[in-house]
Amino acid sequence: MIATFFEWKIKAGMEEQFRDGWAAITMMLHPTGSYGSSLFTNEEGHYCAFAMWPDRETRDAAFAPYLDAPTEHHAKMRAAIEATFHRMDLDCVEELWRLPEHVARG
Repeated sequence: MIATFFEWKIKAGMEEQFRDGWAAITMMLHPTGSYGSSLFTNEEGHYCAFAMWPDRETRDAAFAPYLDAPTEHHAKMRAAIEATFHRMDLDCVEELWRLPEHVARG
């Protein structure tokens, strides 16, 4: 299993547009093998996402159709981003999540 971590600064007043785009893309990727994603904010007010996938090949195949033809959700999300600070791929060594029912959606 892999995870991809992102950190973005969002343009003032565009937070809802960003969240809506992120949620739509996340839901769109569920049928492609995505394990989903969580969106957080940090102490600087940046948005951070943590997305989980079975492997890099599944993730890359899921995004491939959108590289040359992004959806309106991709465009809205990108338009809301002022800066991207991090994008890291992480290999899972141990997995011990225990999410409460009210957190595990979708």
